[in-house]
Amino acid sequence: MSAEPKIGLLVPLHAKPEQVGAVADFLNVGYSLMTGNQEPETLQWFAVKYQDQPVYAIFDTFAAESGRKAHIDGKVADALRANASTLLAQGPDIAGGHIDILASKVKPTGSESDVKKGLTCGLRVLLKAKPSKVDDVRAFLKSAVPLVEAEQETPLWYAIEFPGTNVFGIIDFFATSDGLDLHLNGEVAKALFSKVDELLEAPPDVVKTEVLGVTLQ
Repeated sequence: MSAEPKIGLLVPLHAKPEQVGAVADFLNVGYSLMTGNQEPETLQWFAVKYQDQPVYAIFDTFAAESGRKAHIDGKVADALRANASTLLAQGPDIAGGHIDILASKVKPTGSESDVKKGLTCGLRVLLKAKPSKVDDVRAFLKSAVPLVEAEQETPLWYAIEFPGTNVFGIIDFFATSDGLDLHLNGEVAKALFSKVDELLEAPPDVVKTEVLGVTLQ
């Protein structure tokens, strides 16, 4: 991986009940628009579906603001805006999806020709820090990198912050459900849940995801 992700976008897509399959088809088209180095400043791009919900999401990362701006002005975002009223129950909140990436682990998956790059599932975890504990949550997430590096079945992991809020998150991806389960029962999860009462306003909001498409620079 040639550059370290510093910022990103996490944009949930709430499908109309009758358009759930159509949103998946749209994201497959989005994947085709991301291939072939069409957006050289988009480091990683993921299309996922939230488990047991009519909700999809696009998560992507960039080394600099120029890459995020190019993506927002690019073909995928244009197509999303053009089709949002037909496919989605509410418009995509692109502005609200701006994130800072506090730390990451990005390892080659060895499946570069596969649409999903060998990944099948993931997690979207949101953390709402107590106002007095924002700095502590940020420091905790940054400190978790060595623990994640030790998890051989966790190839991609991101600690994120929604700037200007007290909301943080973890986004990660796995080749198998066994890898996901190992992570949920691993040292990072144990450390996080041991600090819930001290650091967070509420328990972590954990959603399992199905990977639909991935591009990795």
